[in-house]
Amino acid sequence: MKILDRYLSGQILNAVIWAVSLLTMILVLGNVLRDLLSLLLSHQVPVTYILTFIAYLLPFSLTYSIPWGVLVAVLLVFGKLSSDNELVALRANGVGMMRICYPVFVIAGVFLGLCLWINLYAAPIAEVKLRSAAFDLASNDPLALFGSDEVIDQFPNRKIYVGKKEGSTLDDLYIFEMNSQNLPMRVIYARRGTLEVDKKNEQILLHVSDARYEERDKNSPDDLRKMRHGITMREGVMPISLEELLRKARSNQRTTELTLDQLRNALDQSNDKEDDAAFRTEVSKRFSNAMAVFTFVLVGIPLAITAQRKETSVGIALSLVVAFSYFIIIVLTDNVKHKPDLHPEYLIWLPNLVYLALGGTLFFRLARR
Repeated sequence: MKILDRYLSGQILNAVIWAVSLLTMILVLGNVLRDLLSLLLSHQVPVTYILTFIAYLLPFSLTYSIPWGVLVAVLLVFGKLSSDNELVALRANGVGMMRICYPVFVIAGVFLGLCLWINLYAAPIAEVKLRSAAFDLASNDPLALFGSDEVIDQFPNRKIYVGKKEGSTLDDLYIFEMNSQNLPMRVIYARRGTLEVDKKNEQILLHVSDARYEERDKNSPDDLRKMRHGITMREGVMPISLEELLRKARSNQRTTELTLDQLRNALDQSNDKEDDAAFRTEVSKRFSNAMAVFTFVLVGIPLAITAQRKETSVGIALSLVVAFSYFIIIVLTDNVKHKPDLHPEYLIWLPNLVYLALGGTLFFRLARR
């Protein structure tokens, strides 16, 4: 039996490592291309920032790639065992399905624990650091945020449009200074601008030249008759506080950025039903996503044996169908997390309950053959 355990464990672990690595790379590259493509094409982005961005994406990607990778591994390994009649030989010698699958369930338990740690702690912490990475870039190398013909909105209470960027010089600047209602109180046009980091005073200095601006009245911002037009300035300096930048990075944390302990504290302090539902749904989702490892194993084993195919393409195709249908229900349920009447904290468990019932039924029938 030890030989069987070592053989099956080795097959499963090798397949899991291969599948998780491939799926993680696909998910990370997809997010990098989505979020960093414009920066890579038109900005001077430091290599360290790109590597940091990728590192912070890994925990988020692993929350999905580990359950999916385990499913792929189970489908491939048990499909091959069934196709090569190795399972028939084992069962002919009196080895039951539960005993054959024992090392697989142990491995699933280990990965379930790993997924729990990633979902509850590692991924939220990484998401917070990922969100603040853009602000770190702005404070250390603000010029890297700017490109030609685009709007920069990382700076608090300001939106800046750059017509053209040449080296360290910015041409045709439009600077919108917003109030708390997101209304542009002052619009400045500058023919030229440069950026300077004043670390001593913890601020960024935006030097503008050949500028003109218009300004709303502070007491009556909606009254356009009181707007001041045609004000010009040959040179000017606009300070942007780094402390304000960091405060914006840390404020308005999303539920996905909270660890389990922080979610519990938020629940204790919350008096709003919608917020309570969102916090409870987030906790349930993280445990449910980790449970997907065991669910996929229970579904994958009978599916692989029933299919009786050892080709990689068939195993991957089956995994796509199961994983997509599972995660799409999770996403749809997560979209109603602010609707307490629907009890989303329970609905989020629906995919697991459905697939556990299906997998348990199929596995029980398989074990009785």
